[in-house]
Amino acid sequence: MFENMTMYQALKEACLDYPKGTAIYYEGNRISFSKFLYLIDKCSDALYNQLGVRSGDVVILSQPNIPNVLILFYALNKIGAICNMIHPFTPFDQLYDIYHNTNCKFAFVFEQRVAKEIDKFKKTSMNIYVTRIEDYLPIYKKVIYHLFMNGKIRHKLARSNGFIGFKYMYKMRNPGRNVPENNNYLKASVYLHSGSTTGDPKTICHNDAAFNFIASHALEFLSCSKEDIMGRGMLSILPSFHGFGLCIGMHSPLVNRFANVLIPKFSIKKVTSAMKHFDVAVLTGVPTMYQSLVESEQFKSLKQLKNLYVAFSGGDSLSPALQSEFDAIMEQKDSKCRLFEGYGLTEVIAVNTVNTFKNNKPNSVGRPCSNVSIKICGDGGNQLKTNEIGEIYISSGSMMLNYFDDNKLTRSTISKGWLKTGDIGYLDKDNYIYITGRCKNVIIFAWIH
Repeated sequence: MFENMTMYQALKEACLDYPKGTAIYYEGNRISFSKFLYLIDKCSDALYNQLGVRSGDVVILSQPNIPNVLILFYALNKIGAICNMIHPFTPFDQLYDIYHNTNCKFAFVFEQRVAKEIDKFKKTSMNIYVTRIEDYLPIYKKVIYHLFMNGKIRHKLARSNGFIGFKYMYKMRNPGRNVPENNNYLKASVYLHSGSTTGDPKTICHNDAAFNFIASHALEFLSCSKEDIMGRGMLSILPSFHGFGLCIGMHSPLVNRFANVLIPKFSIKKVTSAMKHFDVAVLTGVPTMYQSLVESEQFKSLKQLKNLYVAFSGGDSLSPALQSEFDAIMEQKDSKCRLFEGYGLTEVIAVNTVNTFKNNKPNSVGRPCSNVSIKICGDGGNQLKTNEIGEIYISSGSMMLNYFDDNKLTRSTISKGWLKTGDIGYLDKDNYIYITGRCKNVIIFAWIH
């Protein structure tokens, strides 16, 4: 469905096809697909014509889940620049090292992060632009936040001179030149940071084709049709610097024409408020979030629970007790939601095997999705038989290009189209995969259908 496209092109197609639909719901503010495309194109104009960003340039995005990160992400992708996704509260020294080690040209950093170490940021040679949590808030919330919650931060930045706000780029004089649109969906476009299959910190390089591969399988993962989900929303709590959050939580819903419901920081109040005011069909989060939800009377009393269609729990394994408790709450609300687990890792962006409502087995992490192959190999790389335990290998259209600046590790991880995960498990006779051991940082997620 998104073959031979960049991520910007896939998003643009959705915007033109569904212009009046809501692309982003943020704290009560609705941004339509047509307005979202306008903001992206205007941003890419400023990036290209004012800042001089060009195809192949590396730009840090160190952001919470606010509209700015998605506008910047697609604007940079349109140009062909590389988005280096960093945790929004990365300490200055670490951010500085990443900036220089990955040859970055600019960094868009959350203003609360800059304010925490303002003296260091003032002295840096990095080209810094700041984004603000209230940039796209409704007017009344923007005023409240600015006056009562962010006044000290704004004052501190104002006194420093030199930190330009993201939205001020739009006010720069525009020479009116067109922005050349990148068409190369096979070159590196996103840097993600992970422990790698060895457990050591690594920068993982992905292209647009890998992200679009996952996005093209979204409806398969969700076990629904396009019509079931259009006009509804995914509650995006998993962060944009995480492959699962960026690809499944943000890119996939948008190109499939349903909304991102953005929450910068998880709270029961924020979740329940969003669900009351927008038709949330999909939840994304981590097990600790779901634990908080099942313990909350405010959440459990929501009438809108019966409308939930599917949800994700990522970042850690999900306990059977939590699964059962969530299922029981859904049953009480006449919801069909049920909990399923799957498996993926940053080197293949996100989910590659999954249990679904129709096809699932207890204790497994599901079967490979279409066009993904799994095999189990012994120490010598020989393929093992059914139910024999060994290392899990994945062959997928979402496979990384390489580890940044580490050809040796790349060659030892990818061979003949197969990625060695470093995880231990086995396949049963029905091709369900079971994890028996992990020797690195992986993404384990769950589905609630």
